[in-house]
Amino acid sequence: MMSETKSCQNCKSDFTIESEDFAFYEKIKVPPPTFCPECRLQRRLAWMTGLDLFKRKCDLCGEMKFSMYAPDAPYVVYCDRCWWSDKWSAADFARDYDPNKNFFELWNDLLHTVPLLGLSIDKVTSELSPYTNHCGNAKSCYLIYYSDQNEDSAYGFFLARNKNVWDSSAILECENCYDSRNSFRNYNVVGSVNSMSNIDSVFLQECDNCTNCFGSANLRNRQYVFFNEQMSKEEYQKRLSEIDLGSYAEYQSWKAKADEHWKGFPPKPNEDDFSVNSTGSYYFHSKNCIECYEVEYCEDSKFLMLIKTGKVKDSYDYTDWGQNATRLYECMTVGENVSDVKFSHECGFNLIDIEYSKLQTGGSHNFGCVSMKKGEYHILNKQYSEEEYRTLRRRIMVDMDTRPYVSKAGHTYRYGEFFPPEFSPHAYNDSFASRFFPMPEQEVRRKGLRFTEPEKKDHAITTQSKDLPDHIKDVTETITKEIIGCPTCTRGFRIIAQELSFLKKHNLPLPRQCPFCRIWEKVDQWVLNMHLHERTCNKCAAVFRTHYSKERAPIIYCKECYRQEAL
Repeated sequence: MMSETKSCQNCKSDFTIESEDFAFYEKIKVPPPTFCPECRLQRRLAWMTGLDLFKRKCDLCGEMKFSMYAPDAPYVVYCDRCWWSDKWSAADFARDYDPNKNFFELWNDLLHTVPLLGLSIDKVTSELSPYTNHCGNAKSCYLIYYSDQNEDSAYGFFLARNKNVWDSSAILECENCYDSRNSFRNYNVVGSVNSMSNIDSVFLQECDNCTNCFGSANLRNRQYVFFNEQMSKEEYQKRLSEIDLGSYAEYQSWKAKADEHWKGFPPKPNEDDFSVNSTGSYYFHSKNCIECYEVEYCEDSKFLMLIKTGKVKDSYDYTDWGQNATRLYECMTVGENVSDVKFSHECGFNLIDIEYSKLQTGGSHNFGCVSMKKGEYHILNKQYSEEEYRTLRRRIMVDMDTRPYVSKAGHTYRYGEFFPPEFSPHAYNDSFASRFFPMPEQEVRRKGLRFTEPEKKDHAITTQSKDLPDHIKDVTETITKEIIGCPTCTRGFRIIAQELSFLKKHNLPLPRQCPFCRIWEKVDQWVLNMHLHERTCNKCAAVFRTHYSKERAPIIYCKECYRQEAL
């Protein structure tokens, strides 16, 4: 089939469905999309909750626990221990399909009835790192989000396979690192940005395979470099001995100097190491991946984002997770040994042929289920024989096409569309959609989406951040008993014992902002990297796309000129 131009239901802009896209839709037996790629992403991200954790009673054990669902959200919510237990069964909430009602409305009613998982964490994380969300295999971690396989780490987003990483986001396979983002395989590194395979270094940007370097940019295979000046070992160590990063004032001063110094160096235009025939931003070890953002080890896919554990093949419109996933379409937070999953959210672990489901863990051939654990041939949590299942599934698909759901925004939802954002259990302004696609409250409500005021935190502040000791050596263990006032959001926060130990060991100062403000600051920088801009090379005048806007990088080179001139 030839390519075809369509008008997006939501934004009304034209978008193109290419011939290879039609081939993919035909292969997985879905109709072509009616929303453009950006609006499809926005729709999925409306289901991706932010960083806030709320105190809410578990509806099974009655204990007050932390949850991603606000206390007034009209759902049945179990704490992670109760949800993963054998004390209840999602099959007990099964219901018949009513052909006189719209499928999406039936599913939304089920969503409000079946117990939901308060924090999306596995059993290991529940025992060893309970104050996290959307995390797996976390050991001794605290306030990390959308992360997997981490140990002794805290205050971060999108972390994978790290140990002792603090106040950092978009970090993979690092150890003993602090205040960094978009870094890979660093060891004993502070303040790195877009850097990999560095050791014992501070404030680096776009540096690879460097040791004992400070405040530098665009270095490769270097040692003893101070603000891009090559030094002898003795000269470098002397300069370093004159710097004391244990002082908050001095740390911030040197960080600002490094940031100003970096502006004199054109940044790497694309982060696409070890990839071929691919487009997007921050894609690594990937092949034939188009418009993919922050992914690794992906192949023959399109419109992917946040694939942190790799090995994704033949998938479209898939956001968050990964880990051996094949033929996924319009999914949000799905992964680990899954195939043929469509229009689903927060599902994982050995899934085959799952559609329109949430919190499906294990199992196959299920349609429109919520919180099912294993099992096959279920529709709306009710089990059928294989023949009954396939017959009813076909009937529902026909009904979805002939009697579609019309959202409050006036959009038509037939079979082939992801869940309407108005069904999301999270307020729009508490979702990642609001960071990528901000909307004023009036517009959010006009579209039938929830908007909530930030929860007021009644913290008895015992000290303000401006009154904290400047140097970490002057901080005593009593600081862990203080409630510190954040100067940015005014909420109170604590310094945990594990954090104090890390800061003292590495001679780093106490933070002044609360963990949430620190994480969001880096996340917002990450969001900027997920958008592409058309730029003109300042050297050869070639036109190309990069995640750097003109405001962020006034001077930019294309990939070839960067290789020749910047390294």
